[in-house]
Parts: sequence; C-alpha cells; structure tokens
Amino acid sequence: MYNGLFINSNQSAVIATDNLQNTNNQLGQSLNELSSGLQITGAWVNPAGYEIAQSLNATSLGINQATSNANNGNSLINIASGALSTIQGMLGTMQTLATNAANGTNSTQNLQALNSEFQQLQSEITQIADSTSFNGLNLLNAVASGNVVASAVSAFSFQIGPNSNTTNNQISVSIQGVGASLLGLTSSGKIVSSLSSVKLSGTTTASGNANALVALSAVQAAITQVAGISGQLGSYQNRVTQILGNLQTEGTNTQAAYNNIMDVNFAQEMSQFTLLSTLAQSGEAMLSQASMVPQGLLTLLK
Repeated sequence: MYNGLFINSNQSAVIATDNLQNTNNQLGQSLNELSSGLQITGAWVNPAGYEIAQSLNATSLGINQATSNANNGNSLINIASGALSTIQGMLGTMQTLATNAANGTNSTQNLQALNSEFQQLQSEITQIADSTSFNGLNLLNAVASGNVVASAVSAFSFQIGPNSNTTNNQISVSIQGVGASLLGLTSSGKIVSSLSSVKLSGTTTASGNANALVALSAVQAAITQVAGISGQLGSYQNRVTQILGNLQTEGTNTQAAYNNIMDVNFAQEMSQFTLLSTLAQSGEAMLSQASMVPQGLLTLLK
C-alpha cells in the first residue's frame, strides 16, 4: 500500500495515469468495434476466433459459388429438357403423318404432301439438336473434330460444393445426343441425312405404304428414346434442386456462424462504451487531483 508524501515522485499520479491509459486503450478498441461493426477488428484481438472466422468465410464464399454453379447447371438441364420436349412434340406429329401415309386410301399427291411435311419436321429436329446450347456448349449433339457424332453423349460436371472431394462436391450429368441411331436407323450422319432416306411416299409395294411403315417404326423408336432421355434429365433436375436447397441452408448457417464470431453486439458494446467514457472522465479528474498532491507539501514549508 502506498503511504507518505514525496516531492521527487508522485505515486498517486502514476497510478492514475496508468489507469487512465488502460481505460483509453479499451475506449479506443470500443470505438473501433462500434465504427467497424466488428468485434474482432484484427487477428491480434482474438487469434483463435479470427482463424476460425476466416475459415468460415472461405467456406461461405465457396458455398456461394457452388450455389451459382448449381443454378447454372439447372439452367443447362432446363434448356436441354425444353428442346427435347419440343422434339417430342414434333415426333408425335411425324407419327401422325406416318400413320396417315400408311393408309392405302391416299393418292400419290396425298403422299407427297404428307412426305413434304414429314421431311420439314426432320430438318427442324436436326436444327434444334444442332443449335441447342448453353454458353457455347452443345447439349444435344456432341461434336468431335468438327463432325457430329451419332448418338454421342454430352457430359458435364457441376462443382456443387466448396471442397475438392469430387465424390461429395461434384455431380456429373450426361445427355445422350440426338443422332442417327436415335431413330433406329443405321445410316451415319445427322438426323436430316439419315431420315432423308426414309420417306412416306414410294412404290415398294402395290399399296405404296411400305416406306411409311418403316418411318412409323423409326419415329416410334425415337419417341421412346427421347422420352427416356427426358426422364433422365428430370432426375438430374430433382437432384440439382435438392442440392440447391441444401446449399442454401448450409450457406445460411455458415454465414451465421461467421457473423456470430466477427460481428459486434451493438447493445452490449454501447453499454461498455458508456462505462468506459465515464471511467475516462473520472480518471482525468483523479489525475488532476493527484497532480496537486505535491503542492500540499508546500504548506509544511511555511
């Protein structure tokens, strides 16, 4: 305990100065937190908490990008599904045309008209298959060395997680190409070149309907195959939708954990700031009083 009065030293003022300095340091930190909104304004404040927070922040950023990736993947699948739905509708029309053409009551002019529409639909299906893309990536006709590969498979990998482990952080999607074998034909090339050899008109038999039956069989096979591809894409859509929901939940919880560590509690910190401000004022007053203690010794010299 400090006792006595000395001229060469003023222990009371030293103590008051130390206390005031500590209060001002805390007050400065409080002001820093209130002005920044962060309770950890640097690694030196809370090294362990800062390290954990930065790891959470990195994970959060990765989840945000994974969510964007999954949304892009979903868009890609939706575009392919929409095109296949259009093609399915056209194949249905082609089936109707072929069924009509197979009827022996049609005249040559009737068959020519039916065949013309049938061929136009073939060309349009090819155009859709060749032009359906996402960000420059062809979805329904994979391309190798500039040539369309019949019944090729377009494969895509979506990074739907923030980590490098592909088992849990990637999803692979394969879309069977709309090529020649899609319609059960053996000729090579695109749809239009393969189907152009199958016409609704002809004189193979007395009734003139054999080509129509060949086309009908091919179209029915195509309808079944396109339906299978669409069903597979539907399963991909469901999976990506579930992944998006999980990413949203994970991202929200990760961000909340980061905020809990880093963000300042304004109500609590404002209360602390008020206390420190009061202590600073009190400390300044006490330092002023302590500074006048040596002057009391002058009365002893009178």
